[in-house]
Amino acid sequence: MTDENPSPGSGLSAGGAEASRIGFLVQRDGAAATLDWVRRTLTIYRRAVLDRRNFASDPQYRARFIASCLGFRRWLAGNGAYGIRRAAPPHSPP
Repeated sequence: MTDENPSPGSGLSAGGAEASRIGFLVQRDGAAATLDWVRRTLTIYRRAVLDRRNFASDPQYRARFIASCLGFRRWLAGNGAYGIRRAAPPHSPP
């Protein structure tokens, strides 16, 4: 993880430690796969920080995980995806 700023036109607005990692994923996997990854990772990090049994809740790591979560949220908001939930898959009859 680095603290590099995203380059103009890269589609990044996360800033902070996650910007370069997200940029790499956009280039390698495309926007849709990166969107899924950011959403999944945000959920995992949030749960980890809130779980006292997880090392991510330890003060030594907590601030870094929270900073990453904020970076993910900024990226989602900057790419029009924050707060938008994916439609549930259609229910298949038994």
